[in-house]
Amino acid sequence: MSVRSDVLLWAQRVIARKQAPAHELLECEATADIESVQKAFHKLARMAHPDLHRNTLTADELELVTTAYSRAASAYAELRSQRMKTTRIRPIKDVPARTAVSENGAPAAQPPAAASASASMSSKALVYFRKAEAALRRGDLTQAVLQLKMAIAADPQSTFLRTALGEVEAELRK
Repeated sequence: MSVRSDVLLWAQRVIARKQAPAHELLECEATADIESVQKAFHKLARMAHPDLHRNTLTADELELVTTAYSRAASAYAELRSQRMKTTRIRPIKDVPARTAVSENGAPAAQPPAAASASASMSSKALVYFRKAEAALRRGDLTQAVLQLKMAIAADPQSTFLRTALGEVEAELRK
């Protein structure tokens, strides 16, 4: 068979599998690891990417291949996100506030607690802050400074980030 007919047959198979699980669209095992899923998708992309067939297919055939490829790409993204759980960021745990005690032993009234650093940062700034924390754990101060500057760019109003940057830069100057 020719490449053209192979691609058209593949596209028809994918379109026919409307409610098929993602691994069936990529034609890989249900228990496949991320590397196997990636290899299956890359093999499919080398064969069926719509840009490869712009000059050889009619408009209707190209639309069929494009639709099938977009379903396969969505299936790949779904499987990849399911199997990449280790790269997700865990939320920062807030430290519980201490209860102040008045002179007579009764709990004292406290001013409202300040918002935690993680709650006041934008999500993008939090990602950069986490990277800065990791760099500090590794002892890479220059990388920590860079990540903190990126966090400040994502959340320019954060005084917490500016303070943290000042502390790391002071440590770097020593």
